[in-house]
Amino acid sequence: MLYKQAVDYIQNIEKFGSSYGLQTVSLLLQRLNNPQKNLKFIHIAGTNGKGSTSCFITNILIAGGYKVGTFNSPSVFGYNERFLLNGEPIDDDSVAKYITVIANERNKMLSEGLTLPTAFELEFAAAMLCFKDNNCDIVVLECGLGGRLDATNVIDSKLAAVITSISYDHTAILGNTLKEIASEKFAIVKNCPLITFKQCDEVMSVLLKADDVRLTRPAKLIKSDKNGQDIEYNGVAYHLKQLGGYQLQNCSLAIECAYVLREKGLNIPDEAIKYGVENSLWKGRLQKIEKNGKLFLLDGTHNPDGAKVLADELKLNFSDMKKCFVFGMFKDKDIDGVLRQIGPLADCFITVTPPSNRGLDYKITQNKCLAYTSQCTCADNMKSAIDQAVKQDYPLIIVCGSLSILDSALKEISQLQDEVKHEKH
Repeated sequence: MLYKQAVDYIQNIEKFGSSYGLQTVSLLLQRLNNPQKNLKFIHIAGTNGKGSTSCFITNILIAGGYKVGTFNSPSVFGYNERFLLNGEPIDDDSVAKYITVIANERNKMLSEGLTLPTAFELEFAAAMLCFKDNNCDIVVLECGLGGRLDATNVIDSKLAAVITSISYDHTAILGNTLKEIASEKFAIVKNCPLITFKQCDEVMSVLLKADDVRLTRPAKLIKSDKNGQDIEYNGVAYHLKQLGGYQLQNCSLAIECAYVLREKGLNIPDEAIKYGVENSLWKGRLQKIEKNGKLFLLDGTHNPDGAKVLADELKLNFSDMKKCFVFGMFKDKDIDGVLRQIGPLADCFITVTPPSNRGLDYKITQNKCLAYTSQCTCADNMKSAIDQAVKQDYPLIIVCGSLSILDSALKEISQLQDEVKHEKH
C-alpha cells in the first residue's frame, strides 16, 4: 500500500465501529510474533488529560536520553500523530509499511473465518511493530476507551500505570457511576505502581485498592496569564507553556511518574524533568494562535468537565475579551452539560457539524446555543465559520466541542495568514 491507501484502509474499517475485548487483539499480536513482549510500557488511562500527561512523560524521558514510542488516539492534526517516535510523528512511508503488514494479517484472518480486528486494534498492533523495529526503550501507551477491555490492556508487563482525571463520559459503555467508570480504568493496574492524584471519594474508593499507590503532591500556582503558567512542585519551579489549570495535575502526574521510574533504575535527572515539563505543548488543548489581528484558542473539550476547565481558563485570563465560539459536537456527547459551562461566557456562537456520521447537525446545535445568546449563526463548513468569525468584532475566537473540528480550523486559520502575506506583496 501507499500512504493514502493505508489511511483510507483504516478509515474504511472504522465505519464498522468498535468492539471491546482482548481476545481478538491478543490473537492478532500472536500472529505478529507478539512485538509488545519486547517493549516496556507506561500505561495511561483517564477521562480527561491523557494526551497532555503522555506529552509531559514523553518529553521527560526524551530529555533523559531514552528512545520513546508514544501511541495516542485520536490524532487531531494528522493521522501520523497516532504513532510518535521521540515525540515526532512517523513518516508516511512508515505508516504505509506497518498498515500494509497488519492489513495482510487481517486478510488471512478473514480467509480463516476468524473475528476481525477493529481499526483501533489494527493501529495498536501497527504501533507495537513500529516501536519494536525502532528499538524503543520505553513506550508511553494511551488507552483508547476505558481500560479493562481496551485493546491496549493486552499489555501485561508495565513499569507504571497512570490514571488521570475521571469523570462522566462514554457512560453507555463504561457505566453510569463514577465508581463503575473508575473500575474500568483501574483495570490497567497490573503488578505495577499506580500514579494518580486525589480525586473524589467515589473514584478513590476504587483507586486506593492498588497495592502501590503514588498520589501527587499539591502543585502551587505562582502566576498565570495568556502566555502560560509559573508553578511550583515539590520545591521546584517550572514554567508551563500549556494554558489551563488542569495542567498542574497533568504535569504533577508526569513528575511523579519520573520519580517512580527512577526507583526502577532509570536515569532521569532533575534537569531532564524540568526540561521535559517546560518544553511540552500538547496541540488542541487551549492551543493559542495569533493571526490576522485575532487571538484563536483551539480546544478539543467534548464533555462537561473539560468544558469547565476551558471556562475557568477564560474567566481567569481572558475575561476582558469579547468571545466568539466556533462550536460543533458529536451526537453522543452531553451538549447541554458542555453549554452550561461555556454558554454564559459566549458573546457569539457559530455552529458547525463535525465531519463524522456522529456529528450533531449544526441547526440542532444552534437551537441549543440560542438559550445563551441571540448572536448565533450556522456555517456549512469550517472555512465559512472562520470567515464569519473573523469579520465580526470579536478579538477572541474559540474553536471547541470536538477534536474532530480542530484540524480543519487550524488549516483555515493558517490560510488567513497566507492571505495577509499575499496582499502585502
